[in-house]
This record gives sequence, structure tokens and C-alpha cells, in this order.
Amino acid sequence: MRLREELPEFSSDMEWLNGSVTKEKLIGEVPLLVHFWSISCHLCENTSGIINRWKKTYGDKFQLVGIHMPLTKEDVNNTLIKQKAERMSMTNSIYLDHDLVVSEKFQNRIVPSFYLFDNQGLLRHIQSGESGFRMLEKRLILLMKDQ
Repeated sequence: MRLREELPEFSSDMEWLNGSVTKEKLIGEVPLLVHFWSISCHLCENTSGIINRWKKTYGDKFQLVGIHMPLTKEDVNNTLIKQKAERMSMTNSIYLDHDLVVSEKFQNRIVPSFYLFDNQGLLRHIQSGESGFRMLEKRLILLMKDQ
């Protein structure tokens, strides 16, 4: 994806943890952070703690959607995904992208990755890996102020 591109649709026929969401529900009020992660990604555990702190700090001033992107055959086990999400205190909606449908729409190849959208659903920032969280948080704060 490129900056200023619109948030892609989420396929309605895939499975979700913690409730499903639609593009229409995500656009219009507050910024959206889309978080790509995988149960076999050790860096993802560290980054989810940072995101959880932001949710505690900023509350409903932004929305969060997780995309579980499998890296191995074992990563498509829904029971293991649910257990890992619970251990990582991920209570937000998580799309189980077993067939990489959403990952391809985002052109995402790396976990952890973060896509920050404004309240109009336009991509404003992309972040991959475990560094650069200060910049991501600054962009998030700016978008929350623009609401």
C-alpha cells in the first residue's frame, strides 16, 4: 500500500477472534491502527505490549484491528492463535488471514507491521519491525488531535 490509499475491505467470509468489524465501522470517527502479527513471531509479543499500553493511555481515541498473518503451516491453528492472543492481552478484533487475502491487499510481507489510517480511512503511516514506535505514536497522536 502507498500513503493516502484507502483502507481495503476485509473479506466477510473469514474467521475473526473477539468480534468482526467492517470497513464501514472503522471509518469516520477516530484513527485506525492495523497490526499484522503472527503466533510464531517473537518480536510480535514485545510490540503487542506497547500497543496495549497505548490502548490504556488513549482509550477510545483510536481503533485497533489485528491481522493474524501465518508464517508457517502451524500458524493456522485457531486454538493456538486464540491462546497466544489471550496471553498477549489482545482484546481487539483479530482477522485470521489464513489465506493471506488481507495481507495481499495491504501488500504486507513482514510481521510485526503497522498501518495507521486517519478517520477518513486514508493510509497515513506504515511501520514494520520492532523499532520506530516513538514515530508511530507521534503520528497516532497527531491523527487523534485532527479528529
